[in-house]
Amino acid sequence: MMQATQGARVARPSADATRERILATALDLFSELSFDGATTREIARRAGVTQGLLNYHFSSKDELWRAAVDGIFAELAGALDTRADGLRGVDALTSAKLLIREFVYFCAEYPQLHRIITQECKTDGPRMDWLVERHVRPRYEQATALFTQLVEAGHVPDIPVTHLYYILTGGGSSMFVLAPECRRLSGIDPQSPEAIEAHAEAMVSLLFGAGARRQTVHQLQGD
Repeated sequence: MMQATQGARVARPSADATRERILATALDLFSELSFDGATTREIARRAGVTQGLLNYHFSSKDELWRAAVDGIFAELAGALDTRADGLRGVDALTSAKLLIREFVYFCAEYPQLHRIITQECKTDGPRMDWLVERHVRPRYEQATALFTQLVEAGHVPDIPVTHLYYILTGGGSSMFVLAPECRRLSGIDPQSPEAIEAHAEAMVSLLFGAGARRQTVHQLQGD
């Protein structure tokens, strides 16, 4: 009888699975409503857990926010670093194009990344300091170092790399961050595989198209 009871026992969700569900829900709400607008009570409700269980995993709202941000940046690092590792030995231009495509695909899958950055930029406080120094600056430095090499090689326009960084991050993500607007304006579903692929190709063409030669404004004017 004991054996039959054990055999029929239903496995309970693991603590790790519960924690990940809370984090996924928190990321959605923080990116949608901001840190101040999202409440732990609503996060718990949408995650299907009690407030007590949420508090068991995260002692404060700030700890939950930081863990959610850590999580999405870990996903970004995993996607880009895995792609970069697979491109060892590939020429710099081809690698850059494939990394940019990978970034666009990530933005399509995780629009919360840039939504949550935008939310924190509205308040410009200590969380923004933490976000930049812990996560954004390392990626910014990697991207601008790559753009410096590409400019020097004549693969992209000779404009300041900070501007290239924001052209990439803004252009690569905005269709997905502003998906409701995009659907209404164009009738395109930005989450469709066809739209994502088209947008990835558009970003590559924008940065590396036929006109993307190393020419300054003076050179274009014939000076």
